[in-house]
Amino acid sequence: MAVFQMPRFSRWFLLFLALPLVRGCEPPDCDRQDCGTCGNACCSLEYVFDTMNPTDLFTTVSQMLKSGGPDQHYQFIDGQDLRPYNISAQFILQGQHTTLVKKYNDTLNFVIYPAPQAHYGAIMSGFSISQIAGALCDQGQNYKNVVGFVKGMAIPYFEVSLNGCPPPPIPS
Repeated sequence: MAVFQMPRFSRWFLLFLALPLVRGCEPPDCDRQDCGTCGNACCSLEYVFDTMNPTDLFTTVSQMLKSGGPDQHYQFIDGQDLRPYNISAQFILQGQHTTLVKKYNDTLNFVIYPAPQAHYGAIMSGFSISQIAGALCDQGQNYKNVVGFVKGMAIPYFEVSLNGCPPPPIPS
């Protein structure tokens, strides 16, 4: 019985063609990989928006999630007004992002606070976590999910890393 064996060149060529299909994060903004900070790959960032109040920010984030976001791969899950509870957070939202190759889903959580008393504006915590159990290294996808969404709002911001997705080392 004859067994067909694919030539070595053909195997490497097919592997090369398949790589974009399994890649999780498509550049740009894939340089902040997390390897299991939250027991799974995740990224937690905080954004300060000096030019927008919490209510307008909530409306903007909600509308962007509902419309698919900057890459049309975001989904709105839920959003709540927390002001009746008299706590520091005013709004909370949840969304989902599907990677560009439409293979992986990640959960996004946003919490919106008013800026401290002396300042006008809003602060938003953004968090993304891979939905695949055991996704230890995310190739920077969770960072990309949050920062790509925030950049898509086209509102000036200041970013602070909170947990996971560490910045790349500064070259010496």
